[in-house]
Amino acid sequence: MKKNISIDIICIGDELLIGQTINTNAAWIGAEVNQWGLKVRRSISISDDAQQIKEEIAESLRKASVTLITGGLGPTKDDITKKTICDFFEDVLIEDKDTLERVTQFFQSRNLPMLEVNTLQAMVPSKCHVIPNFNGTAPGMWLEKNGHFLISMPGVPYEMKGMMSQTILPKIAQVLQLPSIFHHTIMTVGVGESFIADQLSSLEEEITSAGIALAYLPSPGIVKLRLSSYGHQTDANFQSVIELYADKIEKSLGDIVYAHTDVSLQSVVSQLLQQHQKTISIAESCTGGMIQSWLTSIEGASQIFNGGITPYLKEIKHSILGVDADILAQHDAVSEPVATAMALACKQIFQSDYAIATTGYAGPGNEESEIPVGTVFIALATPENVTCHQFQLGKNRERNIRTASLHALNLLRLNILNK
Repeated sequence: MKKNISIDIICIGDELLIGQTINTNAAWIGAEVNQWGLKVRRSISISDDAQQIKEEIAESLRKASVTLITGGLGPTKDDITKKTICDFFEDVLIEDKDTLERVTQFFQSRNLPMLEVNTLQAMVPSKCHVIPNFNGTAPGMWLEKNGHFLISMPGVPYEMKGMMSQTILPKIAQVLQLPSIFHHTIMTVGVGESFIADQLSSLEEEITSAGIALAYLPSPGIVKLRLSSYGHQTDANFQSVIELYADKIEKSLGDIVYAHTDVSLQSVVSQLLQQHQKTISIAESCTGGMIQSWLTSIEGASQIFNGGITPYLKEIKHSILGVDADILAQHDAVSEPVATAMALACKQIFQSDYAIATTGYAGPGNEESEIPVGTVFIALATPENVTCHQFQLGKNRERNIRTASLHALNLLRLNILNK
């Protein structure tokens, strides 16, 4: 088994540098190669400049086992990657018949004219192994120099992903003796990274001593814990030891753990509702429809989601949702009585088993009340009763909306599980 097999990721395109296009390719490739036991040495974005491309290729071929390049393989004049790679390897372009046939069929199947620039996409360096593109026209290229590999792919994400999954990663696995790697992901919600690290401080030393790496991957409202271990698939302890520590982590953290796989909280909640044959309706003020959007994006939403409303204004809370006018007159719109009334009214209107209501001041300012920005009330109406919870979040509007939505779904999750 070879060790220290490293990957360089080079993404080419001026649009990446100026922020016109978000570089999702690098993130996807990094995550994907890691699953195959490969470590990313570096990941960079560079401009459509021939000299810079050559310099970065030379650097990578000296230090990385495999260099993965995306971008610059299209038919337009600014797509210079193929010619630059050809020049770097002191090679010439030749026509690849299989690629030409695929490109021709691509345009014929869509009743589109095939232009000369499209024909030129079948030209590839003579020294390369052609990687077929089953989702587009530009082929990928695999070249070798001094035992190091350079692989160039289109920048279009679904074309790149197809090549990686269907051809490139299996071929890398054949050419290189890859180490086996096992990951175990633990998803937590509602607390920060520092709190979790404090809870796991003594256990983390034990985990490290066992040769297991523990990574903290935080995002607003969610902290993903990833246990990783390298070894042989034939080793009986390869997975059992890491799973043992995953169980110890859950016992230490308790209810904040919502899954042992990389899955969204809304997916877990949707699955729980389906398993228990229960329905949900939602009245969102400060969260602005985010919870509804999350739940309805999941397959099977029609089985569990009865409906929702976003009564942002006080008047709408009364006229459409049906919150009693006296409650709204006596209390601030952001208060426990209003949130509770919203949840009960929503449950009645949509005839659901559960109902969630959110109201709060998401920020960044608050001219309507003396209640601090970041104050959020979340009410949960269940088949038995209704409860309301107050959260004090920060001053970042986007973060507050997301975090409040996660808190709401987690309250529902814990209630269904009777925790």
